[in-house]
Amino acid sequence: MELKGIDKQILQKLKESKLTLENIAVSTSDELIRKIEISKKEAIKVIETAQNELGIQPVTALQFLEAEGKRGKITTSSSEFDGILGGGIWTQELTEVAGGFGSGKTQLCFQLCINVQLPFDEGGLEGNAFFIDTERTFSPKRIVEMATYRGLEVEEILENIYINSALNTHHLFSIVDTLDEIIQKKNIKLLIVDSFASHFRSEYIGKERLVERQQKIMQIAEELISLAVKYDLAVVVTNQIMANVEEFLFGSPEEPALGFAWAHRPQQRIFLRKSRGSSRIARLFDSSRMPEREALFYVTESGLTDAPFSSDFYS
Repeated sequence: MELKGIDKQILQKLKESKLTLENIAVSTSDELIRKIEISKKEAIKVIETAQNELGIQPVTALQFLEAEGKRGKITTSSSEFDGILGGGIWTQELTEVAGGFGSGKTQLCFQLCINVQLPFDEGGLEGNAFFIDTERTFSPKRIVEMATYRGLEVEEILENIYINSALNTHHLFSIVDTLDEIIQKKNIKLLIVDSFASHFRSEYIGKERLVERQQKIMQIAEELISLAVKYDLAVVVTNQIMANVEEFLFGSPEEPALGFAWAHRPQQRIFLRKSRGSSRIARLFDSSRMPEREALFYVTESGLTDAPFSSDFYS
């Protein structure tokens, strides 16, 4: 744990207490004093420093607007798609991408893994990607194909994408718990979980486990959002879909999985669906910043584009 301006002895006490930065930031001074032996003045300073690290100190709306303007965005490689998102996938946010098989969720993730490495003036963040794969869908060959079409240094692109396969929900939590150090050491600016829903839906089955599942989902969602804010990176998770025979939310009898508790966690929610041939439709259906609207894009051999370069398409 690193808290600038805090005495080394206090930092050691915090380390021994095993308190996380988030635990400290939401503590009262009295709570912190009960957990570690420090003065009230020191406790207040530690809490304020932790809040500053997480970006949760009070600010004016003008300051918030100015800070928002400085946040990075990763292009999707489609100007139409970028347009409905306000410029691309934003840092300091959790973005959900939901859709059925072949809708382009994983292809978008691959494209973002490449684009995050681009210079700022080309829609990148000059950073690296960390890809948590829960369904064994990561394809380095597809990354090579996309990067080659764009004339990029393929080996360099691959070297800057870190992959970890999550075998179950416990393993997923374990991976997320280790990310603080990796993010800092490897200049990670994009974190992807593909698919976020997979293990939760297969492991927590039945009504009797629904509450436990929702609690776990909420917990890891908060950890992901905390990482996004703390390290100014973009977090993208893909979600599966489920049938909804009562209400057609997206012009089809399908909706994102994981229920209402999850639905309130992402800052941006995107629903992808197939159209004709290689074309796909992206619908931004929940955002505090942008209105609900749709964009047409294409998934081709070269990756995501505004216009099809090939009749081939990928799922």
